[in-house]
Amino acid sequence: MRLDVDLGVDGRVTYELAASSLPPDLPAPGGEIDPAGHRAIALAAERKRAARRLFSLLDRKLRPVAKLRDRLLDEGYHPEAVQAVIEAMHDQGVHSDRRFAEAWCRDCLLSRAVGPRYLEGKLREAGIAAELARQAANEAVDPRTEADLARRAASARWRRVGGTEPRDVARVVRFLLSRGFGPGTAAQVARQTKPVAGSRPDRDGVEEGDDHDGPDDTDDPDDTDDTDDTEA
Repeated sequence: MRLDVDLGVDGRVTYELAASSLPPDLPAPGGEIDPAGHRAIALAAERKRAARRLFSLLDRKLRPVAKLRDRLLDEGYHPEAVQAVIEAMHDQGVHSDRRFAEAWCRDCLLSRAVGPRYLEGKLREAGIAAELARQAANEAVDPRTEADLARRAASARWRRVGGTEPRDVARVVRFLLSRGFGPGTAAQVARQTKPVAGSRPDRDGVEEGDDHDGPDDTDDPDDTDDTDDTEA
């Protein structure tokens, strides 16, 4: 709802705020509002503005809570209003670092064969707490899934290695470690997927993008490209 407040000294100022945010001791129309009451109304209106902007940001891309907070503060929203909106968002189950971490892991695994250590590292780089990052990564990639992903990554890597000597096995192991797979999994899968000497690598069933050494083409969770976030 809209609330018109006559301040007396500054003229007529219009605030927009939720009905539930109205101060209980609001004076009758035409009455005076003391500084504390004015501040409470102004903060309630600021919370509404900050919440609207927060949902606009989440409509475009999920972000860690810290980045949402920093974005709102950078745009000039009052720190007290921002903190209140962040807390309400968490309490109501709208968004949290856990929801971000779970969603990011799912999206990453759709395009990249990586292990839990990779996911955990990326989440921590984004500012997700260490324990939460570890939990989300391990929930996204259980031991059986990790072995399947490692085999997919190793099969693609062997096509680039070319040879089958012990040094080539070591190269594949190092590659799997860089993809976040555990040492035991990396060593075992590298040996299991090693092609027979002299055979031609089979490319069937391998997804595009799994056989290159280039940078990870999955958007990082700490990506700060907000070029599409400018409001009209």
